Amino acid sequence: MTECNGGESLCNRSYSDITHLITHDSYALSPNIAATQDTTIVDQLNDGVRGIKLTAAPSTKDNSIIHLCHTYCHILDAGLATDTLNKINSWLDENPKEVVTIMWNNLYNFKATQIAAVYQASDIMPKVYYHEQSDDWPTLQRMIETGKRLVNFIDAEADNEQVPWLMDQFSNVFETPYDNTDINAFNCNVDRIGQEMNPKELMYVMNHFLYGIIELGSLKIEIPIKEQAHNSNNEKSLSDHINMCKSAFDKKPNFIEVDFYTIGDALSVVSSLNDVIPPSISSKKLSAASVNGTSSSPHHISMLPTNHVLIDNVEKTSWEFDAFETGINSDDSEEISDGYVKLPIISNKDMRNNLIDKYPSLRNDVNSIKYNIQDEYGPVG
Repeated sequence: MTECNGGESLCNRSYSDITHLITHDSYALSPNIAATQDTTIVDQLNDGVRGIKLTAAPSTKDNSIIHLCHTYCHILDAGLATDTLNKINSWLDENPKEVVTIMWNNLYNFKATQIAAVYQASDIMPKVYYHEQSDDWPTLQRMIETGKRLVNFIDAEADNEQVPWLMDQFSNVFETPYDNTDINAFNCNVDRIGQEMNPKELMYVMNHFLYGIIELGSLKIEIPIKEQAHNSNNEKSLSDHINMCKSAFDKKPNFIEVDFYTIGDALSVVSSLNDVIPPSISSKKLSAASVNGTSSSPHHISMLPTNHVLIDNVEKTSWEFDAFETGINSDDSEEISDGYVKLPIISNKDMRNNLIDKYPSLRNDVNSIKYNIQDEYGPVG
């Protein structure tokens, strides 16, 4: 059983004096064109990740129900947000000396009370921590003793009066730029911060992951590219970025956010910043991560890994989009038959070639096929 987020020596250090590894889109699992991680959130926590990034999105069947989705639930749907909170709660029960942080990307501007209802429908509420902004952050030991071991931030629609424990992220934590596409262009600019806030008085997230870009005429589409994790997550790249930010802000990052944390040195680099022994990841997990992730999305628990299939809509009878195969699951039949999910971008017959020309490792994973989609939820012809 682990203790104090990586070592007993951290117990008497304040929450704000520790570097936490946070996974970008923690729920977005392989195999999927939008995947950013290879292992489940529970596995991430077991490996030493202590920051979870979640995106709240409306369910495709009922927009009042909150799912965890990668921008659009038609692209990647990790299921009910409440289910994931229950898994985190169970892990916290099994690890009573650990503190975890959740950061919400509130892309659809849900009210804080709606997000709070997701928590209230789970078993996790007794563990949520509330922090007065004027107070110093407590030590991990104090949080453990009080049982308030889950810190929660949200990037939009915070409501300190009705939901004070769901804290406004940018009044407490700012971020460096996240839309990085060049391994040599990571920087420490203040990208998102609360109004009139001084960055040197806040904690901060150092975003250290790369997007690939597919260009379709004037349209540019950003997608996670797993093959780049070997470069972005290596010790030199991370250390160079950390030293740059330490110089800019006179302190180390409080959170380091990465894609595909099982590839490269992210865990060991964070451990070094905290002066603790790095956790170990099983060789089986490392092997899977280095080749092609095989973990299933929680929403598709019976789904087997499949190749991504690019679908070109040829007849354009309703509206144009491409789609990627994520597996066959009868539960998905009401969306598009045979388990296909939609990627709402303009269809282009050259997309497959553009994709594999730029990222050759995807050559065997993307096969172009043609379907006619009759309407948004219509049958595949």
